[in-house]
Amino acid sequence: MALRITEFFGREPLHPLSTADAAARKCPFVGQNCIKPNHGACSLAQLNGPAVIACPNRLYAENHKILAEIADRIFGFTSVLIRPADVKRMHAAGTLTGQEVAVFGRYWGQELPLQRPKGGDRTGTYYVDWVLARIGTDGKLAEFTAVEVQTIDTTGNYSEQAVAYFAGQPFIDVRGRTPGYSDAGFNWENVNKRILPQLIYKGHVLRREARCTKGLFFVCPIEVLQKVKARLGNAMQNYVIANSTITFRGYQLGATPDAQGIRPLEFIEEFTTAVDEVARALTFPSNLPDMNVYETAINQALSK
Repeated sequence: MALRITEFFGREPLHPLSTADAAARKCPFVGQNCIKPNHGACSLAQLNGPAVIACPNRLYAENHKILAEIADRIFGFTSVLIRPADVKRMHAAGTLTGQEVAVFGRYWGQELPLQRPKGGDRTGTYYVDWVLARIGTDGKLAEFTAVEVQTIDTTGNYSEQAVAYFAGQPFIDVRGRTPGYSDAGFNWENVNKRILPQLIYKGHVLRREARCTKGLFFVCPIEVLQKVKARLGNAMQNYVIANSTITFRGYQLGATPDAQGIRPLEFIEEFTTAVDEVARALTFPSNLPDMNVYETAINQALSK
């Protein structure tokens, strides 16, 4: 395994415009404290691989563009994102047009409290990162959709790189490479173990919501989306966005940084399928090896 930090507090490591953010442990994308202050890595790359978004806040670049794009996609291109606290004020002032979308989630002033499910289990099993609620001219909920955001988990440790970059020094690894690599890697298996089961559960919860007309959206790096599709066998049927669907949206970093040294966030692919299709593909995978693969391997081993 080999992994290196490709973005440190929003820019290429040692970029002069990141010095202040690194010193303050401040995220340049949300303007608040970095949620991973010990290493400040926004994206990572394996040896000879592309930069993969590794922090959820990196997906909130460009003023939460991913949320605006989803709102435009399902509510219309005249949608206006507002804070939940603005709804009462705008209704009282008579300025609601029916195109406002209240954003419930971190950094937008109000997260959405949820009742515990039956049995007393924690709400974390069906809590979602974001809820986009379109508000009518009467100030009440017209319809909503939910958005889950996931990047990539890692195995191993790359803190030695962060130590060097915090000190304003290049990182040279044991092989003499600079920028160097650490003995770490991407945890792709987490896609199967955690992400997909959670999406299926939350998708089933949301399909029982009368006003959740567009189902669940899942936003992730394009590399994670590719792994999801590979795990599910690439055989799922496409569906029109509806109450019982999951819509996957994959993003990547643009190749050319802007004048401030920040690489743009680029939308690459969207795929919509039914919750039941995902559950079926996960339970009964189609991308299986040949029959008797274990027997063949055992016989080959015994014949040596």
